[in-house]
Amino acid sequence: MSAQSEYAFRDITTSHPHIPVPADAERLIGTMTARDGTALRVRPLLPTDRERLQAFHAGLSLDTIVYRFFRVLPSLSTETARQFTHIDYENRMAIVATTGDNDDERIRAVVRYERTGPDTAEVAFVVDDPLQGQGVAPALLRRLAEYARARGFATLIAITMPSNSRMIAMLRHSGFPFSSHFEDGEVSLRLDIREPLSQNAHMG
Repeated sequence: MSAQSEYAFRDITTSHPHIPVPADAERLIGTMTARDGTALRVRPLLPTDRERLQAFHAGLSLDTIVYRFFRVLPSLSTETARQFTHIDYENRMAIVATTGDNDDERIRAVVRYERTGPDTAEVAFVVDDPLQGQGVAPALLRRLAEYARARGFATLIAITMPSNSRMIAMLRHSGFPFSSHFEDGEVSLRLDIREPLSQNAHMG
């Protein structure tokens, strides 16, 4: 992921310290089952998820972290985690998949977008290592794309390393019209989300 991605998202917490979760974001709450049978709860990210996000990040392998953020980042500072858990549900949105309940709830995957233009957003996601390849990322991507489309977004852009073949393949087979561009050692992957996917679309 490029320097413009997840860990470079603008901090909105100063001007929007306590943004309520809108009703349409609450409608994202649900469940899903990974291919290996893991039952997951899907919901919007919340400001109260700061410590969960830190714990989630600390459990990622270094390979996953480097693929995700283009550098070794073994931990998230409290301030960084605070920035990432304060979203406005409009220009910045994030969905998590979790296991467990209450104090035992653990984040297992995060997918998010940030607006980069009038109808364009950068999309970013990370899945913990045991659940990679289990269909979690494409399922969350589909939910996020539907939410983004309702807000007028037409294109989601993901930026990754050329060696991140799993991510590239997942996006290529997401069901959305797909294009890619290589420049300066990075691959920019564009998804056209203007049309909803059919119920039978292959989600990788």
